[in-house]
Parts: sequence; C-alpha cells; structure tokens
Amino acid sequence: MESSWDVVISQLQDICSSNKTCSFDLLYETDEVSSKHEVKDLGEYQEQLQSHKHNIDKSLNLIKETLNDVSTLAVSKQIRKSEAKQKVGRSFHHSKYNPSEPIIIGSQVAFKLRQKGKGEDEEWIQCEVIKIIGDGTRFEIRDPEPDENNTIQIFKTNWKDIIMIPTQKEAQNLPIYPNGFKVLARYPETTTFYLAVVSGSRRDGTCRLRFDGEEEVDKETEVERRLVLPFPGR
Repeated sequence: MESSWDVVISQLQDICSSNKTCSFDLLYETDEVSSKHEVKDLGEYQEQLQSHKHNIDKSLNLIKETLNDVSTLAVSKQIRKSEAKQKVGRSFHHSKYNPSEPIIIGSQVAFKLRQKGKGEDEEWIQCEVIKIIGDGTRFEIRDPEPDENNTIQIFKTNWKDIIMIPTQKEAQNLPIYPNGFKVLARYPETTTFYLAVVSGSRRDGTCRLRFDGEEEVDKETEVERRLVLPFPGR
C-alpha cells in the first residue's frame, strides 16, 4: 500500500517538475515586454509551442496514470476493510493431513449429524457454512441437498461437529496419506462421508480407498484428495 502511494506522489511531482521546466507563463508577456521583442524569430515561438504541447501531453498521461492508481488504491482499501470485518472460524479437529482453518462464509465442511438413537453409526454430510457466530467456534451451515419435502435444511452446530474440507488449491499442498490410514471420505456421486481405509494414492493425491461396509469384497474406490479427511481422533 505504501509503495503504491509513493508511485502516486512521484507522478504528481513529475507533473510539477515538468511545468517548472517549461512554464506556460513565458508565452504571456506584457505589451511593453512584447514590443521590445517584435523581431523575435517565428521559429523560436514554434519551438516553445511544441515544447508546451509535449509538456501538456506528458502531464495528461501522468494525470491519467495517477487517477488509475488512486482508483486501485481505493478499491484495495475497501477490500481490506471488508476482509478485516469478515469473521473466520476453525474446526476442533486438526491434523497435518488437513487444515482446521480458516473457515469462512462459503467454506465446505463435513458435518456430523446427530444420532437419532443409541448404537447408530455416525453420519457425516457435506455442508456449506453460511454464518460464523461468536469467536469462530459456532456456525450455521446449509445442506445443499433438499430433503424429501424439497426443503434446504439449515443446521446450527459447533466446531467439534465439523471438519474443514480444503479447497482444490489447498489440497494440492497436503501430504499424501500412508496406506492403512483411517479416513472419512465422500462416497462418489453422494454428499455423504463414510469410514474408509487408504490402500494407495496417485501422484496427484487422488486416494484409492476401501470403504467400510462395501458389498464387493476388496473393492477399491478412487476419491479426490480434498474429499478425503482424517478420521476424527487420528
């Protein structure tokens, strides 16, 4: 930000210096002074006019550049203010294989649905964060899949019941899971995460998984890296 302002100030100084070097006042002499120079060569006036034209063109270009730079600075300042006001949340679950923050509005998370009865397996679904509450450990999230009544469900939850899903860019820098590692992974063509075990990985990070409870014995399923999360507690 400071360097950008330095550019603007430098441009304004160049305009002032240019006008001092070739002052417009020299063309407007008084009648008394002008009468003493009636024999002044026409070519000298033409040179002065050309010099002033060059000065004007240079000043106009500098002014345009300065206005563009000032506009850019104003936009940058507005963005910084907006970012400063934006709340940031985090997940309780953290691992070297997956970030726990920053969670912002629009972030994707795996959300643990409350069990309806004792003994039932945990169910995790993919949701979108729509509100961050308080100190960043409470959230409102939205299930993108409508229920049987075609209604989008909204949940209130806390940081212990969500796991951050990294963006595609973030996932490119995450470590590859070792074989045998226990994970939660989104089953293809669904928005539900299931328990799985890593059986291998591709160079791009795509994981080969054996999902728990799969009907076909030893079936391996490939899932992109960002949708494979460390199982809570690992």
